[in-house]
Amino acid sequence: MQGAESKENNAMRPLDGIRIVEAAGYLSGPLSAQMLGTLGAEVIKIEPPHGDAYRNVGHRWNGTGVMWGNCNNGKSSLALDLKSDEGMETLKGLIAEADIFIETWRPRVSASLGLGYEQLSKLNPRLIQVSMTGYGADGELAAQPAYDALIQGRVGLFAYEADGGFPRATNNFVADKVTGMLIAQFMLAALFQRERTGKGLHVETSMLDMMAYYTFPDAMHNRTFVEDDADQAKLPQPVFQTSDGYITLSPVTGKHFGRTLEGIGHPEWKEELKQIKSPKEMSRTFYDRIAGPIREKTSKEWLEIFTALDLPCGPVNNPEDMLNEPQIIHNRVFHEIDTPDGRKRVARYPATFDGEMLLPRGSAPTKLNSGKRSFG
Repeated sequence: MQGAESKENNAMRPLDGIRIVEAAGYLSGPLSAQMLGTLGAEVIKIEPPHGDAYRNVGHRWNGTGVMWGNCNNGKSSLALDLKSDEGMETLKGLIAEADIFIETWRPRVSASLGLGYEQLSKLNPRLIQVSMTGYGADGELAAQPAYDALIQGRVGLFAYEADGGFPRATNNFVADKVTGMLIAQFMLAALFQRERTGKGLHVETSMLDMMAYYTFPDAMHNRTFVEDDADQAKLPQPVFQTSDGYITLSPVTGKHFGRTLEGIGHPEWKEELKQIKSPKEMSRTFYDRIAGPIREKTSKEWLEIFTALDLPCGPVNNPEDMLNEPQIIHNRVFHEIDTPDGRKRVARYPATFDGEMLLPRGSAPTKLNSGKRSFG
């Protein structure tokens, strides 16, 4: 399928006519701008003369980082030296005609460059400026560098994911992606507010604030009430080893627990487990008991048995297995587009609008051109 020629790519998009100027590196800010770009906004990415450092991170294809491309699809790019009068004049000219200016510099950098909200709102009264820092606009950490792992460590996620007591990082940039999605939400809310007031506004946020917000609902359940000092109680791991691999089994209700015992051939354990008064201890005992029998059959056999019993279960796939996951294929999540570097997979926007699927309008800008815009 030719992305540029597809019905999905030519569909009317909710944010058609909105222009975003993005001065953001790495993942969070660029991902948020890409999301709004797929929804129809024009996104002009501003890079330093040597390019966004994220271009050089991780796996590369034809010399450019693939992860960088995956959060910069559909944008145009402009390399500017903001230490020069020419570069600054060009950027301010773009901002004067923009709806949103997103920047992820450290606190006070934007103001020192003459790009603070007080300064830019005089240039463009309808401008929405989004300023994301690592830890906040002030405070003892404000000037410190902030990256995904550092933020996860501070909000307790490494300890929460501890394996055998040893804090563990996920092999996934959770903080960067969650904050990127939240920033996209902030920008949409700001656009709606501007429609009601006719005036622009300044949205300020930090990775630390966003990840504390994200972590709170479940990881902080034992500190939700101020006088609660209970120990942390984690849910049992829903991954079980089979004779040839692993499956996920996630019983939630009492009916699920009973059917699981039936499926593994030990319905008699139900009455014994019901005698355990502590829900936490009962759950732990249940998971420990069923692990042994589950190791005796293949993953395929167990999934057939548990599915027939209407139990919540599924395979444990590798990320690349998603390409062959039947429901993902049915939902048409992944598409292919032509790029200067060859055919490229992209994920469509994960919602449809009046039945229309939305793909990025093009690939990421592969070449860095100083002084003029580069398109994918």
